[in-house]
Amino acid sequence: MSNYKRTADWLSACGKEPNMENVSVQIGCHIEEFVEFIKSLRIDSEGYSILMQRTASDLEWFANKLKSKDQQVYIPIHMRVDALDALCDMEVTGNGVAYLSGFSKEAADEAVLASNEAKLVDGKPVILPGGKIGKPEGWKAPNLRGFA
Repeated sequence: MSNYKRTADWLSACGKEPNMENVSVQIGCHIEEFVEFIKSLRIDSEGYSILMQRTASDLEWFANKLKSKDQQVYIPIHMRVDALDALCDMEVTGNGVAYLSGFSKEAADEAVLASNEAKLVDGKPVILPGGKIGKPEGWKAPNLRGFA
């Protein structure tokens, strides 16, 4: 089963159906992960290092606004093809970075997806106050050390 299908099935099991509010929150989650990637980078230029820190901080603030539903974004109908193209390109370029960095991306994907699926108890999510998907007792984050 594809990563896309496993993710879609997991979101559906968590009660996350396609609508503007859920899309906006998921975009916040997507930005949050990009910020985590930016924070993992280093550069030998103080000016650019400050720029990366400032960019990460601004994006993190915006992602939190979306995730907390304080702000909403949407994909206008006339921009749907462009948005889909960008999402596909981000997956391709991300896989390219993983390949060129020597990461075992397929194995890491499997570990991350299995970890997300382990958040379901009898096929249902643990929902925290505010609607965030929680982690059941005994849940463990994926250990990606062997894949990096």
